[in-house]
Amino acid sequence: MPTVTDQITAAEDDALSWEGGGFSCFTTTLYLGKDTGWNNSGFRFQLNVPQYAQISAAKVTFTAGEANLSGDTVHVVIQYQDTDNPVDFSGDDFAAFEGRTRSSARVDWDFTTDWVINLQYDSIDFASLIQALVNEAYWSYGDHCVIFFDDDGSDANAYRRAKDHDATLSVTFENMPRHPAAYNNLAIY
Repeated sequence: MPTVTDQITAAEDDALSWEGGGFSCFTTTLYLGKDTGWNNSGFRFQLNVPQYAQISAAKVTFTAGEANLSGDTVHVVIQYQDTDNPVDFSGDDFAAFEGRTRSSARVDWDFTTDWVINLQYDSIDFASLIQALVNEAYWSYGDHCVIFFDDDGSDANAYRRAKDHDATLSVTFENMPRHPAAYNNLAIY
């Protein structure tokens, strides 16, 4: 099974919003969880996976931007932007970022792992979320996708800071499409 990866390298491909109306795609770190208020982070990746491929694994790898030794529980919900080939965040402000349509499909990620600066940490596996994305009628191989990590009731001051322009999406899949319509033109011998 092939695994494809895409690492963010441009400032416009990751962004952060926070309670009180704040927004930035030019910050040095992105928050997962809650510091003085909630934080929502978005990451835009190019995904070279065909429509209806069978997804067996998916994760984002973050590099810690600071040490977080709180021991408190971070609660985030992972969703994709339910839009065909979403644009980067360069034209966004708080309202535009928060107004991007989140998928009804979601994966909850609750963790207490302490982060050490410059070490890498993997998200929970969210293969089911990427499966829902590539099953969308609008999905095409090579499209961009936005993955959101939104606070979902984290403990007070329970957050992890990830370096910006550094997150990497990894997706493992089988090429054989799962959708029955994809078999209509296959010759059986």
